[in-house]
Order: sequence, then structure tokens, then C-alpha cells
Amino acid sequence: MLGFSWIVTIKDALGLQPIRLDKDELKEKVKQSWLHRKYGKYTEAIQVLEIALEEAEERKEPLPITRKLFCRVYDELANTYYEMGNHEEAIKYFQIVVNRLITLHGKRDSDPEFIGVSLKLADIFAKKGQLDDAETGFSHCVRKQMQALCLANPFEAVDNHMKNYSVAQGALVEDRHVVDRVGQAYTDPIALFGMALERYAHFLVTYRDETRLREAEEYMDEVMKISYQIYGTSSYHTINLLNNFGAALILRNRFELAVKYLAIGIERILYVNECASMIPGYYCNYAEALFHVGRKVEFYNKINRFNVIFGRENLTLSRSSFYSCFSKALHGARIFL
Repeated sequence: MLGFSWIVTIKDALGLQPIRLDKDELKEKVKQSWLHRKYGKYTEAIQVLEIALEEAEERKEPLPITRKLFCRVYDELANTYYEMGNHEEAIKYFQIVVNRLITLHGKRDSDPEFIGVSLKLADIFAKKGQLDDAETGFSHCVRKQMQALCLANPFEAVDNHMKNYSVAQGALVEDRHVVDRVGQAYTDPIALFGMALERYAHFLVTYRDETRLREAEEYMDEVMKISYQIYGTSSYHTINLLNNFGAALILRNRFELAVKYLAIGIERILYVNECASMIPGYYCNYAEALFHVGRKVEFYNKINRFNVIFGRENLTLSRSSFYSCFSKALHGARIFL
């Protein structure tokens, strides 16, 4: 799909005939809506999906594949409204999706599709202030994925999962990365568990008090172990996890913990090409966290380090982004750079 999005962009720019994404008209519309949503064109996505719904209804669901497509249309509608921040419409369509998953497709509350929807519903409940309902949703997802991975507690995920796929054939023939040999059967269950733990950790940091901070830290430590195992220690996914969690901690004035996570990726980010645009914000977050915990020497060292990196490369736009971000972050601290 990502490759298609680039082809479509080129054809639009050159004024060429739009490319068809699928021979089936209904599938075509679902993919079109996905592309619109990817680029933030939510109104266009909804318009396409409403037409797709009418077409799906005309087919009367005679075949399982049509029923599956029908569910995809509702799922795209739900996700579009979710990203728009239209919580009521998102809930309405997510409920339809859940209904169809259970009644028409025989899915259970432990299936990946159900977990994915449940995480988004829990996030919506949190944003609406229904915190107990939200926590019930997050803990449900974590518990079900623990059962799927046969875990007694959430902090043994990586070790147990690796044991299940370990092949003791000797160092010369053992795969360096189990992911390469086994594929989705290895990554999907543990990746979904990691996502559930991450969302739960963010919820605890953002909406609960200090007494739950240690729990959030333990969950996030396990998330990082999972990310290292699947994606590697120096990957866009891993750095993005660190940056997002660090930023969430800073917003809630949990600066000590923010330093812990942001420090992990502060040097690694420089060697991940996909993270280039993230560097100013990452350094800004880390410097702010250092300042607030009183580590002034390191604080100034990181600012100087940033100047050396981007002065050498003459990337004035990135320097401007950093100082703009940093001046806003420390506006009340009477720091002048």
C-alpha cells in the first residue's frame, strides 16, 4: 500500500490517468479511502467509504469475502473518525465492527482484530474522561495477549517467546534473527502484546497519579525489550517509542523518568536515516528533561552537541526547528540561548 501511495502521488502530479488499486470496485474504494486517510484527507475518505457502503449493501453479502469487505468498510470509517477526533462517530462504527467480528466472522475477544479495536476504544474512553472504562479496556487487551503468549506475568514475554522458537542447532547454523526464519508467526503475537503494553503505559502516565508510575515504567521496559527483539536496538520504531514516551512523561512533569528513556536513544538516533526529521525534537525533549532534573552541565553539553552536528552539516532549518521548539519548552525557565 505504501508503494501504491507514491505511484498515485506521481501520477497526480504529472496529470496522468489515476491508477487503479484493485480490479474489484469495492476493494478499490477501501484502498482509496486508506490513501486519503494517510494524507489527512478525512472528508474525501468518508465520501468514498459512504459510496462503498452503498455498493456493499447492494451485494447483499452472499459470499464470505463480501462480508469481510463490508467489515473493512466499517473499520475504515471507524478509523477515519478516530483520527479526526470525532469520538462519537468512531465509537458507533467500532461497535458495528465488533458486532460483525463476533456474529459474522466468529472472532473472540482474544483475536488480534478484536484487540486492535479494543485498544482504540479504550483510548477514546480515556479522552472522554471515562478513565475506569478505559483502564478496563487496556488491562483486558494486556491480559488476553498474555494468555495468547501463555504468560504468567507480563514481564516474561520476550524470554518465553524466544524459548518457543529456539532451535538448538549450534552456533554455525543458528539464525541470527528468528524473525527472518519464522516471520509473522513469531512477530505478530508479541508485537501486539507490546503495543497493548505501550498504550497501557501511556494511559497510566497521562491519566493516573504518581502511585501508578512504577507500573508504567515496568510495562515500558518490557515494550523496549520486545522492540529490540523484533526491530533491533537502532531502528526507527525503537527510537520513535522512546521519543513518544519521553514526551508524554515531560508533559506530566515526570522528568527523571523522561531522562531515563530519552537517554537510551540520544546517540542512536544520529545513525538511523529514517529518524533525521525527528532529531531536533528528540534533542529538545532530552535537553528539557535534563534541565528540569538539575543536570545543567549535561544540559549545555547536549545543546553544544546539537550545534556541532547541525553546524557541521549546515542544516539551518533543523537548527531553527530545535531553537523554536526549545524556546517554547523552556519559556518559563528564563533561559536565553
